[in-house]
Amino acid sequence: MIARRSGTRLLVAPITHVPPERIADAIEIPAIVKKQLGLDGARSWIVLTELNGFIWPGPDVRIAPGQPSPRYDAIPDWLFFDVREAILRRSRAGQLRITKRTE
Repeated sequence: MIARRSGTRLLVAPITHVPPERIADAIEIPAIVKKQLGLDGARSWIVLTELNGFIWPGPDVRIAPGQPSPRYDAIPDWLFFDVREAILRRSRAGQLRITKRTE
């Protein structure tokens, strides 16, 4: 018998420095937002075609460099809503992949 971890299941859109092959598959994070979040100055994109699923707290959550906790600040509402709507459109169209990181 395998013991299941207790906790909250999360779905998280990955952030990457790699430009998307198709511009519609990601939303670039504006430089001002990256600065507010304490991220580096390199261009970054939020991936819209895949999500990572994991349990909070769990082994996939690490302390962010230079941060007191495993999370950065929240992205602005307008960016969150744009990302959410784009991911929902892909989900409805069957174009969303979810990778389970922890069970």
